[in-house]
Amino acid sequence: MNSNILLAVDAAAGQPHPDASAAAQMARELVRDSADRVVVLYVREFSLLRIGRMVADHGGTVGRHAVDGIVARLREAGVHASGLVREAEAGHVARAILDAADDVDARVIIVGSGSPARLPGLLLGNVATRVLHQATLPVLIVPAQGRAAPRARDMAGQTS
Repeated sequence: MNSNILLAVDAAAGQPHPDASAAAQMARELVRDSADRVVVLYVREFSLLRIGRMVADHGGTVGRHAVDGIVARLREAGVHASGLVREAEAGHVARAILDAADDVDARVIIVGSGSPARLPGLLLGNVATRVLHQATLPVLIVPAQGRAAPRARDMAGQTS
Protein backbone atom coordinates (compact mmCIF):
# COMPACT_ATOMS: atom_id res chain seq x y z
CA MET A 1 0.00 0.00 0.00
CA ASN A 2 1.52 3.29 -1.03
CA SER A 3 1.06 6.50 0.89
CA ASN A 4 2.31 10.03 1.05
CA ILE A 5 4.28 11.78 3.72
CA LEU A 6 4.09 15.59 3.74
CA LEU A 7 7.36 17.20 4.80
CA ALA A 8 6.84 20.92 5.48
CA VAL A 9 10.07 22.93 5.47
CA ASP A 10 11.14 26.49 6.13
CA ALA A 11 13.90 28.26 4.21
CA ALA A 12 15.98 31.39 4.27
CA ALA A 13 18.47 32.63 1.71
CA GLY A 14 17.87 29.60 -0.49
CA GLN A 15 18.88 27.09 2.16
CA PRO A 16 16.55 24.91 4.21
CA HIS A 17 16.10 25.89 7.86
CA PRO A 18 18.42 23.78 10.05
CA ASP A 19 15.41 21.73 11.23
CA ALA A 20 14.73 20.67 7.63
CA SER A 21 17.69 18.29 7.39
CA ALA A 22 16.63 16.37 10.49
CA ALA A 23 13.02 16.35 9.29
CA ALA A 24 14.07 15.07 5.84
CA GLN A 25 16.05 12.28 7.50
CA MET A 26 12.96 11.35 9.54
CA ALA A 27 10.86 11.28 6.36
CA ARG A 28 13.42 8.94 4.75
CA GLU A 29 13.17 6.63 7.76
CA LEU A 30 9.36 6.62 7.66
CA VAL A 31 9.15 5.46 4.06
CA ARG A 32 7.71 1.96 4.38
CA ASP A 33 8.32 0.63 0.87
CA SER A 34 9.30 1.72 -2.60
CA ALA A 35 5.76 2.90 -3.34
CA ASP A 36 5.73 5.52 -0.55
CA ARG A 37 6.31 9.12 -1.59
CA VAL A 38 7.53 12.19 0.27
CA VAL A 39 6.05 15.52 -0.78
CA VAL A 40 8.31 18.39 0.31
CA LEU A 41 6.31 21.56 0.94
CA TYR A 42 7.40 25.16 1.36
CA VAL A 43 4.73 27.76 2.14
CA ARG A 44 5.61 31.28 1.09
CA GLU A 45 4.01 33.70 3.52
CA PHE A 46 2.97 37.03 2.07
CA SER A 47 1.59 40.29 3.34
CA LEU A 48 1.22 43.66 1.76
CA LEU A 49 2.48 45.11 5.02
CA ARG A 50 5.66 43.03 4.66
CA ILE A 51 6.47 43.90 1.07
CA GLY A 52 10.19 44.01 1.95
CA ARG A 53 10.22 40.33 2.92
CA MET A 54 8.40 39.44 -0.27
CA VAL A 55 11.04 41.23 -2.33
CA ALA A 56 13.84 39.54 -0.33
CA ASP A 57 12.18 36.18 -1.04
CA HIS A 58 12.46 36.89 -4.79
CA GLY A 59 8.89 35.77 -5.45
CA GLY A 60 9.27 32.40 -3.75
CA THR A 61 12.49 31.26 -5.43
CA VAL A 62 14.22 30.97 -2.04
CA GLY A 63 11.74 28.31 -0.97
CA ARG A 64 11.71 26.65 -4.39
CA HIS A 65 15.51 26.20 -4.29
CA ALA A 66 15.34 24.73 -0.78
CA VAL A 67 12.56 22.31 -1.82
CA ASP A 68 14.45 21.28 -4.95
CA GLY A 69 17.58 20.55 -2.89
CA ILE A 70 15.72 18.39 -0.37
CA VAL A 71 13.86 16.54 -3.14
CA ALA A 72 17.16 15.85 -4.92
CA ARG A 73 18.75 14.44 -1.74
CA LEU A 74 15.72 12.25 -1.04
CA ARG A 75 15.79 10.92 -4.60
CA GLU A 76 19.51 10.19 -4.30
CA ALA A 77 18.62 8.08 -1.24
CA GLY A 78 16.12 6.12 -3.34
CA VAL A 79 12.97 7.83 -2.04
CA HIS A 80 10.17 8.85 -4.40
CA ALA A 81 9.92 12.58 -3.74
CA SER A 82 8.33 15.64 -5.24
CA GLY A 83 8.17 19.30 -4.32
CA LEU A 84 5.36 21.73 -3.77
CA VAL A 85 5.39 25.48 -3.12
CA ARG A 86 2.26 27.22 -1.88
CA GLU A 87 1.41 30.72 -0.75
CA ALA A 88 -0.44 31.81 2.35
CA GLU A 89 -1.41 35.11 3.88
CA ALA A 90 0.65 36.09 6.89
CA GLY A 91 -0.50 34.07 9.89
CA HIS A 92 -2.07 31.27 7.83
CA VAL A 93 0.93 29.04 7.07
CA ALA A 94 -0.36 26.22 9.29
CA ARG A 95 -3.68 26.17 7.43
CA ALA A 96 -1.81 25.99 4.09
CA ILE A 97 0.21 23.02 5.40
CA LEU A 98 -2.96 21.23 6.50
CA ASP A 99 -4.67 21.95 3.17
CA ALA A 100 -1.65 20.59 1.28
CA ALA A 101 -1.73 17.44 3.43
CA ASP A 102 -5.36 16.93 2.40
CA ASP A 103 -4.57 17.61 -1.25
CA VAL A 104 -1.78 15.01 -1.41
CA ASP A 105 -3.67 12.54 0.79
CA ALA A 106 -0.85 12.45 3.35
CA ARG A 107 -0.81 9.82 6.09
CA VAL A 108 1.47 11.95 8.29
CA ILE A 109 2.81 15.52 8.39
CA ILE A 110 6.43 16.11 9.37
CA VAL A 111 7.53 19.57 10.50
CA GLY A 112 10.57 20.94 12.26
CA SER A 113 10.04 22.30 15.74
CA GLY A 114 10.75 25.82 14.50
CA SER A 115 11.85 28.77 16.55
CA PRO A 116 10.32 28.58 20.00
CA ALA A 117 7.78 31.19 20.90
CA ARG A 118 8.81 33.57 23.62
CA LEU A 119 6.53 31.99 26.20
CA PRO A 120 7.94 30.05 29.16
CA GLY A 121 7.62 26.30 28.72
CA LEU A 122 6.64 26.48 25.03
CA LEU A 123 9.28 24.64 23.03
CA LEU A 124 7.67 24.75 19.58
CA GLY A 125 7.45 27.46 17.00
CA ASN A 126 4.12 29.08 16.22
CA VAL A 127 3.50 27.19 12.95
CA ALA A 128 4.41 23.79 14.44
CA THR A 129 2.09 24.44 17.39
CA ARG A 130 -0.81 25.42 15.15
CA VAL A 131 -0.33 22.42 12.84
CA LEU A 132 -0.22 20.11 15.85
CA HIS A 133 -3.42 21.50 17.34
CA GLN A 134 -5.44 21.73 14.13
CA ALA A 135 -4.42 18.52 12.37
CA THR A 136 -6.73 15.55 11.92
CA LEU A 137 -3.89 13.19 11.05
CA PRO A 138 -0.62 12.36 12.83
CA VAL A 139 1.96 15.13 13.08
CA LEU A 140 5.61 14.36 13.70
CA ILE A 141 7.57 17.30 15.06
CA VAL A 142 11.32 16.89 14.69
CA PRO A 143 13.40 18.77 17.26
CA ALA A 144 16.02 21.25 16.15
CA GLN A 145 19.52 19.88 15.86
CA GLY A 146 21.74 20.93 18.75
CA ARG A 147 18.94 22.45 20.83
CA ALA A 148 18.74 20.58 24.10
CA ALA A 149 15.29 20.19 25.53
CA PRO A 150 14.99 21.39 29.11
CA ARG A 151 14.41 18.73 31.70
CA ALA A 152 11.04 18.65 33.43
CA ARG A 153 12.53 19.68 36.79
CA ASP A 154 14.24 22.68 35.16
CA MET A 155 10.94 23.81 33.68
CA ALA A 156 9.33 23.56 37.11
CA GLY A 157 11.88 26.02 38.45
CA GLN A 158 13.78 23.44 40.51
CA THR A 159 17.54 23.32 40.41
CA SER A 160 19.82 20.38 40.76
